[in-house]
Amino acid sequence: MNNSMRAKGVGRTILPVNIALLYLLCMLAVNAQSQDTAYDPTILSALCKISAAGASARFDTAEELFKGSKEAGLSELQMYESVLNLLPYIGYPRTLSTRERFQKVYPNYITERSSGQTPQSTEPWREFATTQWGERGAKVQETLAGGPEANAELMQWLTELSPELAEWVGYDDFGRVYGRAGLSLIEREAIVLGTLIAQGAPEIAFHYKAMLRVGGDDAVVDALLDAVSEIVDENALTAARYYIAEERKQRLARRRERG
Repeated sequence: MNNSMRAKGVGRTILPVNIALLYLLCMLAVNAQSQDTAYDPTILSALCKISAAGASARFDTAEELFKGSKEAGLSELQMYESVLNLLPYIGYPRTLSTRERFQKVYPNYITERSSGQTPQSTEPWREFATTQWGERGAKVQETLAGGPEANAELMQWLTELSPELAEWVGYDDFGRVYGRAGLSLIEREAIVLGTLIAQGAPEIAFHYKAMLRVGGDDAVVDALLDAVSEIVDENALTAARYYIAEERKQRLARRRERG
């Protein structure tokens, strides 16, 4: 066999190998992505219901949800973190009232955490505010907004609205709260959607898109709307459905424009 024939034979051998290798790499990437975006719909619904109850000031309902959420697969840590995540969206009074109902159901949680039985602890302001909250807040915000360009537009809008609010959103909401351990971003988005559905707030459009960006889909969002339908005010639920429907129309229009 001459050299040219050997070269052709080697080429025919290498091509399938390269294709197989490329396919393997692609499959690994897909698997990695699917693992990053995996979620449990039952847990998302349970978190959303707790937050909707707190935001609606239905504290008796929140207490019952705390009692039954372990059956849905929630840990005490997840429930505790879900209450902390309420603060930027419903304020201190309702967050504290919801927290009191959690403590009523799980009176030993803080004591056990203080003794090291739970891996999540408080983050002292002096140690975290100057560096960690800002850094992780920027990363979270960029993820939820949809990338650097979209995040820059969001920050410009917030700054024009209020420079203080723009800073607080980055450091306090996305850095101090969203960036904590104990819950994934998709779980935190389920919590926030619960608070916004309860209020019928226009900001639900942003967090609907954020839910999709962290691994959720329209089926999950519809399931969350259904999950809180008996908890929240009917007018608020109608408004929430409207804002989400409008955003879906815009998404469809953008897809058609791109061809």
